[in-house]
Amino acid sequence: MNYALFKEKIEFFDFSQNYIVEGSETFLDSVSKELTLKVLNPGDDFKIFREIEEQTHPDLMIVESERNNISIDSIREMIKYVQKRPLEGKYKLVIIKGGQFLRAESSNALLKTLEESFDYVIICILVDSRYKLLSTIRSRCIFVSEVNSSENFDYSDYGRLLDILSLALKGEFLAIYDSKNKEYLLSLKEDRNFIPLLYNFFKEFYIFLETGKDVSNEDILKIFKNNINYDKDKLLKILDTINIVRENLYNNVNFQLSIEKIFITILR
Repeated sequence: MNYALFKEKIEFFDFSQNYIVEGSETFLDSVSKELTLKVLNPGDDFKIFREIEEQTHPDLMIVESERNNISIDSIREMIKYVQKRPLEGKYKLVIIKGGQFLRAESSNALLKTLEESFDYVIICILVDSRYKLLSTIRSRCIFVSEVNSSENFDYSDYGRLLDILSLALKGEFLAIYDSKNKEYLLSLKEDRNFIPLLYNFFKEFYIFLETGKDVSNEDILKIFKNNINYDKDKLLKILDTINIVRENLYNNVNFQLSIEKIFITILR
């Protein structure tokens, strides 16, 4: 998910258990602070705020690298820490800074903890690129990426795309397997706005279902209202798939196969 969607979710205290946050140092610092305050200080208590700032809060553990290495001993300490329930609130929060410095042994130890998934533990791994982490770790986490959350999209030239998305949300396979629709989608190959716009559509749909807040585009609002009972978890899977496809396209993966992957996720 991008930052805007992440922010919407934590605003409603809708936390995932395992996060990977990727981006610049400034972005990572900002996201980790926001998450920490929402998880550990939902009541905006000044005493708790000071404990967080001074890193003395009993339900907060920060794991950092030394000499570009997160040691196995650090992860073992973390494992001991998460096995005990929180002392002050509902959750324990672990922030792992410099996730790119996890070596094989420490990565495997961390993976075991992610697999066990204690319901009172939230683990947030900060990293400059998710692809520096084991694929098995990535598969157990929600991604938060540094994306411009204030970007506005103009759908006026994408009426055909909105028609196709409307069909897909209703489970109509003609959305992608109709020859004219397929031809149209393939014509968007060189359109740099296509994938970001597609992501934004489903992000706005998720926010609409979560908050009931209307969107300004009447055509999109109509689609959202016609699918008011759509599964929000499925929307998150669609957003994850679009992010994966975006990365794959940067690596010159076949465009047609990539688009089919997105629409198959929508149609399932």
